[in-house]
Amino acid sequence: MREAVEFQEYKARRIVNVQRHVDGPWFWCKYSAHPYVGCRSGCEFCYARGGRYLGKRDPATFDTLIQVKTNAVELLRKELGRLDADVIVCGDWQQPAEDRYRLSRGMLEVVLNLGFPLFIVERSPLLTRDLDLLTEINRQTWVGVVLSMSNVDPALKRAFEPRSPGLKRRLLAMQKLAEAGILVGTALMPVLPLVGDDEKHLEDAIRATKEHGGSFVLAGELTMDGVQAERTLAVVRRLGPALEARWRELYNWQVGGKPEYAPPRGYAARLGLLVRELCARHGLMDRMPRYVAPGPLAVNKRIAEKLFLKTYDLELEQAKGYRIWAYRKAAWAVDEWPESIAEIYHTGGEAGLRELPRIGKSLASEIAGWLREEPRFAAG
Repeated sequence: MREAVEFQEYKARRIVNVQRHVDGPWFWCKYSAHPYVGCRSGCEFCYARGGRYLGKRDPATFDTLIQVKTNAVELLRKELGRLDADVIVCGDWQQPAEDRYRLSRGMLEVVLNLGFPLFIVERSPLLTRDLDLLTEINRQTWVGVVLSMSNVDPALKRAFEPRSPGLKRRLLAMQKLAEAGILVGTALMPVLPLVGDDEKHLEDAIRATKEHGGSFVLAGELTMDGVQAERTLAVVRRLGPALEARWRELYNWQVGGKPEYAPPRGYAARLGLLVRELCARHGLMDRMPRYVAPGPLAVNKRIAEKLFLKTYDLELEQAKGYRIWAYRKAAWAVDEWPESIAEIYHTGGEAGLRELPRIGKSLASEIAGWLREEPRFAAG
């Protein structure tokens, strides 16, 4: 019998989360704000089932108790008014909460009124209800949407996420967004190992994205932690004991022990390279383009974007950790620098670039090359 859902209303103390660094090279967001805690979809593999997200709540109530921040719209207006405009992840179109409270639409109105660019990662096709506001925000600044799904295999959906919105409905929502001129793609997150990570499953999802107007596909491996890991393994166990044994081996998970948080580095690299190859085959990107507002510091954001993308390339190459971290720290430094690095290079050359934190001789030379090669960088 289907469990009833309970709503618990409360007034939150704050709603906007400010990240220390922009989320590159994935979603490129700086802020996030969500009106609900808990999710009716209740996907077994969802990382949010435990840990900080639910606080002291029983993880078993993740999909049966939805906490509602009744003051979400007012808080968002107050808090965003104090922040510099940057990309915010906002809204939560889950049903039946949105049917009753409609907080996501109110939050979109705040984002529009204050001129913030918007990013949405969502499993629910209900977000097309607010296509009028999304289109207006996109006209004024920018909107990027990622429809989240693990794959487009109905059997795997029934096994791992039986209450989530239908796959076809998500794809039709993607098509509507694309037709409205909104940047949209797919997040294959998480890719389910050993059952959904083969070429056919991945290409089916990438082809479906292309056919419904998507521009890119992001893929991420499944992490395993705490109660979420146990629930996910329970689904795997129902699919067969041989599969459970292979899953345990992948996560180095001994019976009675705890799994590794993520699969081996080589697995993640092979997955990323396969997705990149399949995206290229179908004319899609395997990264989401970054929104950058015009202005004198736009050049910093664009150069930082290239540095962030380099970290992803190095991860796929399984490069040494120190090399990856060198690019990541340089990306943070450039992204957050308060002066135009194009102007710094114009007046001081590579020596001027080396004065920036985390930028040594090699990276200064690489950045200088980008500034010389692309007129838009040189212009700031």
